[in-house]
Amino acid sequence: MGVIVGILGVLLSVLIGFMGPGGPVLILLQPFEFLTIGGGIGFTLLIANPGYIVKGIVPGLVGAIKGSGIDAAMYRDLLGLMGSIFDTMRREGVLGIEGDISNPHQSARFNKYPKAAHNHHLMETFTGALRLFVDGVVNAFDLERLLDTEIETHHEEALLVPTAVKTMADAFPAMGIVAAVLGIIITMQFLDGPPTEIGHHVACALVGTMLGIFLSYGFIGPLGTKMDHVAREQTAIMKTVQVGLVSFAGGSPPAVALEFARKTIPSIYRPTAEQLEEIMKEAKKK
Repeated sequence: MGVIVGILGVLLSVLIGFMGPGGPVLILLQPFEFLTIGGGIGFTLLIANPGYIVKGIVPGLVGAIKGSGIDAAMYRDLLGLMGSIFDTMRREGVLGIEGDISNPHQSARFNKYPKAAHNHHLMETFTGALRLFVDGVVNAFDLERLLDTEIETHHEEALLVPTAVKTMADAFPAMGIVAAVLGIIITMQFLDGPPTEIGHHVACALVGTMLGIFLSYGFIGPLGTKMDHVAREQTAIMKTVQVGLVSFAGGSPPAVALEFARKTIPSIYRPTAEQLEEIMKEAKKK
């Protein structure tokens, strides 16, 4: 919601600032300037990036507008789910959660915490690591190294598209200058015409420079930064899974493992110690 409000705010602020002193808004509608800038940027994007990054730009922009979906409620769900899993394993052993991790989508335990359980990549990481530990494939030390590798790889991949978008944003002003120079070249052919005609062509040329800067700093650059924040939020919640799992695998009681996990949560989302106790009490219920 904030992204949409921001986009509308930027657009209206600039338009009102132009139209207020008497600027003719129709002069901004220069289709060939848009073609020069948009087409040039689009094809430079193809030159600079492999296909899978180009394909990921539109979904990435949509994801930036929608947001990561990670909030305090999702972290509480995650802590509750981990608490339930850890408490059951402590009391009943591996058999107590075997059905849950083999089919988490049909698990009543997982469905009790829908905000966390519906995050596909988060649950894939959680159940995959938990399964390795339960099967005795890895110990706590190896589990930490494995999750470090997975989280680092995921984070690097998640930043590829935002980096491409921010690089594209940096190219918009330069392509706007190209469009403006082309407009000036056209204007030079009308130097023997009346001043109003020359002024019109110069104004059209300057629209190219304005568009390049406006699109870069008003929209594309901020969206690239928002995509970067979304990627970092996704990495942060995976860190919470890692710390909780490794602590429990190392022999910590469920409450202690959850406290370790709680400490990794960003302060704006982190539950208090008292809230964690309530989460743990709820998790112990059948």
